[in-house]
Amino acid sequence: MYKVCLRQLSNTKSVPPRGISNQCSRGIVGYFRRYKNNRIDEQRLKYLGPDKPAAEWVLLNGGKVKMGGSDAWITSFWDFPHSDHSPTFKLTHIHADNTEITSTGFRYVKNIPFIHSASFSNCRYVDDNALPHLQTSADSGNLKVLNLSQTSITPEGVAVLQHFKSLKYLDISQCSKLSPRGRVTSSSSDDVSIASPELEEMVLQLRAHLPKCSIILRSRRVISESLGG
Repeated sequence: MYKVCLRQLSNTKSVPPRGISNQCSRGIVGYFRRYKNNRIDEQRLKYLGPDKPAAEWVLLNGGKVKMGGSDAWITSFWDFPHSDHSPTFKLTHIHADNTEITSTGFRYVKNIPFIHSASFSNCRYVDDNALPHLQTSADSGNLKVLNLSQTSITPEGVAVLQHFKSLKYLDISQCSKLSPRGRVTSSSSDDVSIASPELEEMVLQLRAHLPKCSIILRSRRVISESLGG
């Protein structure tokens, strides 16, 4: 985005129109904000372990988290525990819907052993590259609920999801890259009408690998209930 904006500005001989200037400015600022909020602090990961840096990453991007032993959502750094090291500091729930979280930042969610649910609905910068990192946490057997609706995952990403054996609920609704026509229709979570034979085969394979998982292709009701609202 920022490269396109810079090219537009460089090709403008006079002062650029206000609309283009403002759009480009927002694009450049947004790019660097996402870069800053999703870059990996390897030293902090090494010093603190995965749970606290992962929670900080979610909060920095405007999401919220729950920690083990508490039913309350933490929504800002001001509500965050100040102690760096605590045996009870265990990340259990992530709610990052509508944030600018990117796949680059998913390095933070590697090896989170107590994660129970994670929601990244409408995170357009989340794609297939995020899933191998998240899989290392899913391998713990505690991840039950995963919401990837309205993200940029592709059929290749869905193939990775076959290894998330502990899942009970999976939402992959409204992911435009999962269908050539960019749309999946469904009358219910159990009765599915799919826009393409390729997607139908993909979902059948996913269900074969995750027989105990409810795969949501349109409704988010179950996901919302499982995340505690």
